[in-house]
Amino acid sequence: MKRLIIVTIGAMLMSTQVLAFDLMGPTTSRLKDSGKSSVGVEYFWSSMEIDADGISALDLTSDTIDDFEIDKITANLALGMGRGSEIFFRIGVADASPDNNNDWGNIPDHIGSSDEILVLGGGAKWTLYEDANFGWGLLTQVSWAEYDFDGKSYSVGAHNVTLSTEFEIVEVQIATGPTLKLNEDITIFGGPFLYFLNGDADFDGTIDGSPAIISADLEQESLLGGYIGAGLELGQNVNLSFEVQTTSGSYGMGGQLIWKF
Repeated sequence: MKRLIIVTIGAMLMSTQVLAFDLMGPTTSRLKDSGKSSVGVEYFWSSMEIDADGISALDLTSDTIDDFEIDKITANLALGMGRGSEIFFRIGVADASPDNNNDWGNIPDHIGSSDEILVLGGGAKWTLYEDANFGWGLLTQVSWAEYDFDGKSYSVGAHNVTLSTEFEIVEVQIATGPTLKLNEDITIFGGPFLYFLNGDADFDGTIDGSPAIISADLEQESLLGGYIGAGLELGQNVNLSFEVQTTSGSYGMGGQLIWKF
């Protein structure tokens, strides 16, 4: 229980950076015994609404960036810790594509898509209750990525700018909910989750011909979300799952293929 409290508090403290969605899977652990392990591949796509602060140098007021899309492909390694708990680690690649609307002085439309970048993450799961066909668990996870956008020349209101852009993103989700075993091969899982987004968008270049380095704070549009998914056993040690996540302003979907050892 002490480990559970420490990890949960740590995840909430780390959420003061920036975050988005990551694939969660069942909140209950798939690795019941200490020393068990699994490896997997994951894909997740999300579209978020992000509240951005104003930028006085560009005469911008606070605004909401709609449809900030992120694609992630990651490898997952999980280790059983005993007593129905596991820890897991992620490494992979991601890219981001802001919307083409007129949000935030039309900056998201002009910066284009990011380069493919490295994404790192990890987390833990605890099975709090389990019987033959029903379980309840708790999950907390964190991941980090730094999205780089090439320098572009464009106009923001009355200002002519040439700026390169960087979004540093740390994702944190805390979820709890049931896992229902429908038969030997199919499970249903899901539940509510907490979702945070705080951080910075950094710009480096020139504004009206003068050198400029500016930044803006970013925050989440909504804190509470929910998700639902299903898993299919493809063999004794292979599982395929798919899930959908949503908040009032963001949503995402993805899948995971896992081999247990």
